Amino acid sequence: MSVVIIKQGIADSIQDNGRYGWQHLGINPDGAMDKTAAAVANILVNNRLDCPVIEMSFPAAVLLFEQQALVALSGADFSAWVNDVPVPLNTPFIIQKNCVLQFKQVKTGAWCYLAVKDGFVLEQWMGSYSTNTLAGSGGFKGRYLKKHDELQLPDTTDYSAILENKDAYIFHIQADAQQWYLNQEAIPVIESKDWKVLSAKAQQLLLNNIYTVQPNSNRMGYYLQSDPLMPDAPITIVSAAVTNGTIQLLPNGQCIVLLSGHQTTGGYPMLATVCNAAIPTLVQVRPHQSLRFQIVTLQYAHQLMQQQQQYLQQLQYAAAAKFNELFTAYAIH
Repeated sequence: MSVVIIKQGIADSIQDNGRYGWQHLGINPDGAMDKTAAAVANILVNNRLDCPVIEMSFPAAVLLFEQQALVALSGADFSAWVNDVPVPLNTPFIIQKNCVLQFKQVKTGAWCYLAVKDGFVLEQWMGSYSTNTLAGSGGFKGRYLKKHDELQLPDTTDYSAILENKDAYIFHIQADAQQWYLNQEAIPVIESKDWKVLSAKAQQLLLNNIYTVQPNSNRMGYYLQSDPLMPDAPITIVSAAVTNGTIQLLPNGQCIVLLSGHQTTGGYPMLATVCNAAIPTLVQVRPHQSLRFQIVTLQYAHQLMQQQQQYLQQLQYAAAAKFNELFTAYAIH
């Protein structure tokens, strides 16, 4: 039995933590845009953190579940419903056999993640389930999900004792999203190798600018519109390795922030890098919305990451304990 796409979304794909260790061969990492939200969704269905999830932008796919399933959503709030029952973010729920999960409107954010207990029946490519559309590999047939696609589910648990013939059962477990999203008006970044090619005036402008996310932004990167950052003299840069969060200066004085689908090297000046723990905040900014940057120390960036990892670990322990208690009570194995 499987999950069937009965209405195609605009850009939904299978993702996980990413495909690392192959950039020297030109294979970009991919992975979830908001890896923290993907991890939270997996935690809330008692999965490993590297289990594949469905990443959705809006409008998202409409999904028919041909079997009962334990599901969780995290990241953007697209107003999810199971038939006529609204289901919340960051809360696990069980969906009844032959019920439909759909998303009606954008409330907040840009990327939503759907995790199902034990993930999906898929094969890894180069150590990851993530979809690489450039190579046409990974995920489900190496592409975005289409109408009539069927994703096989390995979990065959009978949840009838909990569902009691309802379309959905919502658990009393909730993750606090505010624990990992920061202020988008002060997204922390650290200086990169080409920061000092900017004049003091241009450096100050970079930090004072209000950046608007452009509609042509995608998984490769977010194009930002602001007052242009024009160097005092032309900058000659040797192509070098880039990473998730690299802020590059384009020839027109505008910036692009490279994200999960980024290329492996770049020849534009690298001014700064978004702190890893702040990338979830940045990627959940929608087109036409604005953001600003704040320079921080490497030590502060490490502290943010440590706090985020501690939160995820605590959530993992709490969710596992709740599931054990509930499943024991209903004699579910």
